[in-house]
Formats: sequence, C-alpha cells, structure tokens
Amino acid sequence: MSSPRTGLALVLMAALSAGCADRGAVQMTTRPTPGASQGAGAGERKVVLFRAVVDVDGKPMDEPWSLHLSGLRLFTVAGPADAQLGSRHSFLPGRPGATASDAGWAFLALPPGAYQLVFEGMAMRFSMAGSQYIGSEAVPIARSPPSAFVVAPDAGLFYIGTFSFTCHEATSTPDGLKLECTNLSIRDEPQLARRVAQASLGEYGPMQEVPAILEEKHNP
Repeated sequence: MSSPRTGLALVLMAALSAGCADRGAVQMTTRPTPGASQGAGAGERKVVLFRAVVDVDGKPMDEPWSLHLSGLRLFTVAGPADAQLGSRHSFLPGRPGATASDAGWAFLALPPGAYQLVFEGMAMRFSMAGSQYIGSEAVPIARSPPSAFVVAPDAGLFYIGTFSFTCHEATSTPDGLKLECTNLSIRDEPQLARRVAQASLGEYGPMQEVPAILEEKHNP
C-alpha cells in the first residue's frame, strides 16, 4: 500500500497531466460535427475508436481511464507519424459513453493522415521493447512503444484495435510502482467495437476497420 505522501504525489501528477492538455488535445477529444466528419475534406476530423485493456494477473483492471486510489491511470499521447511527442503531450482521450469508457473504450478526433499513438501509464513500468520509463521512484510513469495507424478521408468512423497490456502486481519495487507490464499486443474486436459504435457513435456512419501496427522503437 502506498504512503500518504506517495499517494498525494500521484494524485497531483495526474491532475497536472490532465490539466496540461493544449488546444490540439482538446480538438482530439471533442466530437466533430457528424455531417462534416463523414465528408471527404482533408481538414475534417474523423472519429478513431479504440480500446485499452490492462490485464493484471489474468483479470482486466476496471476503469483504466479513471484515477485509482493506488495512483494507477492511463493517458494517451497522439500526433502525426513524424512528430516528436514530448513528456507534456499526454492527455485523456475522448469517451464514447460512461459504460464503454469504464471498459476501456475511447476515441480520438483526427483529420485524415498518418498518426502514432502511445499510452502513458501512471504507477506502471512497461518492459516491452520500445517502451520508456520517464518517471521517478515517487511518481512512476511509463510510456508504451508507439503504434502507427492511418485515417482515410472516405469515412467518418474508424476502429484501430484493442490495445492489450499483460501486467502483474509489482513486488520489491519503489512504493509508488504498482504494476509491471511485460507485453503489449493489438487485438481485433470488431463485434464489440460495432456495438460501442452503434450505441454511442452511430451519427458518424458505418464503422471501418483500420488496424494499428505496433512499432518497436523509442518515441523521442
């Protein structure tokens, strides 16, 4: 169990991360106008649906986008494929609905183009190839290897996959570190994705599958 000082540090870090969203992050988490998103204009934002699952010793962690008492929480870092994403670019993604969000579903609103997506975990350490550890003993923060995907101009709604982390409870580690994650894979859950899309994002038209590809390289 974390000490009061460590718990407070994690809560403050989460609040700062959530509060540092710039204008680009606000646009990426705001639903676009449905009619515009279905057009073919190069600057019109599309809805990119995905899911994050954190399996801890075989059981999925509830509400990965919410701040847990232990300090655990996921954020996203997204940008153009050739961009350098720094340590202040993390933000909470858009949420398609309360129930879906609790199960790890989220979305980004992006114009057509090639992108990269990284996950940032508080109170976590990622040990898969291409990951980074950017925190401290008091506030452990990890970054996943980047995933690449492309948003086409010919639809309004895309599903890029379910990002599945395999983790276990950390032992013999700094007090603030709660999870060690040893693997990240991208699963395809089209039936579940269509249910979420129809229930919460139906105004953006039929869902297209555009699977993301995991890249084993360091994100600068």
